[in-house]
Amino acid sequence: MDHVQASELFSSYFERDLGAEETKQLEEHLRSCVVCRREYQQFEKMLGGLRASPHELAPDAFVEGVIKRVRKSSRGRFFGSRRAAERIPYELFSVLMLAILLAIYVVLQLTHPGHLQLP
Repeated sequence: MDHVQASELFSSYFERDLGAEETKQLEEHLRSCVVCRREYQQFEKMLGGLRASPHELAPDAFVEGVIKRVRKSSRGRFFGSRRAAERIPYELFSVLMLAILLAIYVVLQLTHPGHLQLP
């Protein structure tokens, strides 16, 4: 295990969400690597401080207020009402256009066989 892999596991290790094998590998790495051990100790100290802070609940109208402010500052681009044409995914539109082009090609081939040449 290297430094990057170890640091990516710090959060899961702190929350006790790692499997037995990953926990064993990380603990072995922490015992042998001074740099990662110090980083994990700093990580643990930071999260320990956050857990000790009192929890505050957001006011009841908080979410609605955020949505209104975002809608106002973005001029309706986010959380705004969208027309049906804006809701069609580009992938679906692309497939539909390809199907239309194929249909046109087939119709032209059937009406004028041998006249239509593609590059």
